[in-house]
Amino acid sequence: MATPDTIAALPARNLAGNRNFYLLWAGQFISQLGDRLAMVALPWLVYQKTGSAFSTGVVLALYTLPYVLFGAFAGVVIDRFNKRRLMIVADLVRAGLVLTVALAAQPGLPFVFAVSFAMATVAVFFDPCKLSLLPDIVQRRQLVRANSLLTMGENLSEIIGYSVAGLVAYYFSTRIAFVADSATFLVSAAALALMAYVPPVREAALRQTHRVGAEIMEGIRFLFGHRQLAANTALVIAAVLGLGAAYPLTFLLAVDVLGQGTKAFGLMEAAIGLGYLGGSALLAGLGSRVRKGYAMTVGLGVMGAGLVCVGLLQSLAAILVAFLVLGAANAAALISIDTFFQETVPEHLRGRVWGVRFALTQGFYALSILVGGALAGIYSVQGLFVVAGLIVGLPGLVGLATARVREI
Repeated sequence: MATPDTIAALPARNLAGNRNFYLLWAGQFISQLGDRLAMVALPWLVYQKTGSAFSTGVVLALYTLPYVLFGAFAGVVIDRFNKRRLMIVADLVRAGLVLTVALAAQPGLPFVFAVSFAMATVAVFFDPCKLSLLPDIVQRRQLVRANSLLTMGENLSEIIGYSVAGLVAYYFSTRIAFVADSATFLVSAAALALMAYVPPVREAALRQTHRVGAEIMEGIRFLFGHRQLAANTALVIAAVLGLGAAYPLTFLLAVDVLGQGTKAFGLMEAAIGLGYLGGSALLAGLGSRVRKGYAMTVGLGVMGAGLVCVGLLQSLAAILVAFLVLGAANAAALISIDTFFQETVPEHLRGRVWGVRFALTQGFYALSILVGGALAGIYSVQGLFVVAGLIVGLPGLVGLATARVREI
């Protein structure tokens, strides 16, 4: 079994002997399959009850709002406690929360909003924890490959999960989707419990804790005091303003514009996942040879172009191709961004820096989702896709022209 002492002995290009990594991979793959069911079932449940584009945007935004409210605090908790145990607790809590939606006789809108918010709040602790844990269980030179394999698993789950979710919600019931999602969280918790994870040993000075506010400020100072991290963060914030709006627009494009309901929405999300899978596989093959700065900036530019094409195209088949390309570019950008962070931020600060970063990016993402949902009730959904594409693509071009960003 791979422990912090044996990780260093593993071949830099071989993760096959790292039991901890593959337990993490398998647990996340199963859990994310269930998440896709819920991510289709929840907006569909709200849309059936209200017929409102804005209400649908609200339930999607509730997945990101807790990052703004609790992201920085979650980072402090992650840096203080055992990461694996925190992730297990988060999985168990989420399993219980999503099951309440399935067991409720007539889940009203306030109840659905409350559960969405609670699940997202727990995810605030889980997601940065997973990203912070990875450098503890794989070598530094393995990070691009490990991140790529995790992303491949995530996108396999998107391809399978979204395709199945659209059919389940359309032909059966949302209740089945929620029960399945609850079960997958339990599988993830079991996989994490089987890991032989030993927290890294810190020097006495690094083990000292201070007031929460002071620890949060440490993360903020590191994030914005590091020139490349600060420039990269500004680039990503600009891009998520467009990506957030595109999410409710995709649902509305499938349901309202094309009139093909959750079946088309599931296919669109699956196309993004398939593209993501291809992009992730390419980066996994390249490994440490990836030029992360170029992958980030060119990836954002291509993503923007993909969204513009979605807004200009008329047929579902052509739109699916555009989403396929967008997914591949998204993988190149996101994997490179995550790897750069993991390589740059010291272990004892990872939780706090990730927490502050998530709070900023997800805050703007949530705002963009709400704005996108609201504007869709006034303007053309396809026209808004073009605007969203320009917002995503332009920061990529700016980053490509900026040495401190493209030379990461």
